[in-house]
Amino acid sequence: MAIEVRRKQKEALNVFLRRFSEKVKRSGIINQSKKARFRVKPKSKNLRRKSALERNKKTERINFLKKIGKLKPGK
Repeated sequence: MAIEVRRKQKEALNVFLRRFSEKVKRSGIINQSKKARFRVKPKSKNLRRKSALERNKKTERINFLKKIGKLKPGK
């Protein structure tokens, strides 16, 4: 997605730059590049399942420790 902005005759440089930056903002090029920069690849089904099992196991362990009094209920 290329943007072409030509400088008008006798147009001041700062006016030209402002016009260019407005056109870039409206096109959404900057937002697209920022999104692509920090994109996280989706996890596989098996990896999601494994992490869910680990979370459940950890929660059960914490609940057990709270029940027997080794861990304070507020934490």
